[in-house]
Amino acid sequence: ALALGIAVIVAAAMALRVTTPLRRLTEASRALAEGQLGSRIPRADVRAGSSELAELAVQFNAMADQLEASVEMIRRDRDRSRDFLADVSHELRTPIAALLTFNELLTERAGDDPRARAEFLESSRVQLERLDWLAQNLLELSKLDSGLVLLDLRPDDLRTTVESAIEQAGPAARRRGVTLQLEQADAPIRIRHDPQRIGQVVTNLVGNAIKFTDPGGSVRVRVRPAADGDATIEVIDTGVGIEPAELPRIFDRFYRGSLANEARGSGSGLGLAIARSIVDIHRGTIEVESRLGVGTTFTVTLPADPRREAGPIAGTTSLEGAPKMVDSSPTAAPGLNRETPR
Repeated sequence: ALALGIAVIVAAAMALRVTTPLRRLTEASRALAEGQLGSRIPRADVRAGSSELAELAVQFNAMADQLEASVEMIRRDRDRSRDFLADVSHELRTPIAALLTFNELLTERAGDDPRARAEFLESSRVQLERLDWLAQNLLELSKLDSGLVLLDLRPDDLRTTVESAIEQAGPAARRRGVTLQLEQADAPIRIRHDPQRIGQVVTNLVGNAIKFTDPGGSVRVRVRPAADGDATIEVIDTGVGIEPAELPRIFDRFYRGSLANEARGSGSGLGLAIARSIVDIHRGTIEVESRLGVGTTFTVTLPADPRREAGPIAGTTSLEGAPKMVDSSPTAAPGLNRETPR
């Protein structure tokens, strides 16, 4: 009887040790299936079972963590898509309403006046250009976000890329009455980058600096080498500055600051968002410093070779959305023509 009692107690203890983790695993699986994504198996129960059950519980918790992170990412993308569609509809409503108004005025008596007709047609052309510019920026931003952009990485001199972008911004600076200066490094800065995309970043930053700088002000662009073969591009203006509370939002889509209403109305609010996306896929960083009434400084840091940079792109949690990169540089030095034997 004593031996039987001891056997029963030992068997019950062993059964409890096995069934408790299984019961916890079943309860957690049921809760996870019902949508309770935070359900996990307690660590105490994981340690109480056998090594096989403990490993199963650890893997279950890891699976639940990944599932919760994936669902949270999907929800965040859904909210961003909803906000993005709302912003797009709001931005499109203004030029469309203006075009409808101009059309109605032209179909009425205003169409008989040549001066009024020319004025309305010119205003309609401006609104159509704004729609076209908005559509191009939206398409560009969509490609960058979806990872469909193919980077054409070349070991070119960064100074040439920046200089070309500055030359394109020169006429706008002269019309605005703003002094545009370029400060280059003495030696070449050869890093692997996509010249067209980086030129687009510089164009957007310089264009914003010119718009938000009053006539008589200045915009300086400095290109310097950095540590470990990296490079920096600084765009410094003497413009109106940015409110401290607005700095965290300036890279948001369709966001415009509260200052300089004339400049805010002439843009789409997507230039800085596109610039940040391009810098991100180059695995670089973009920072901003600003003081009201003094000016703003944007600093872009680019790595020597984006292919060597490990880790996910900023704003992502994995490398699945990493950009496709192609190296267009020659794989070997061209050989010399040799004389053929006679």
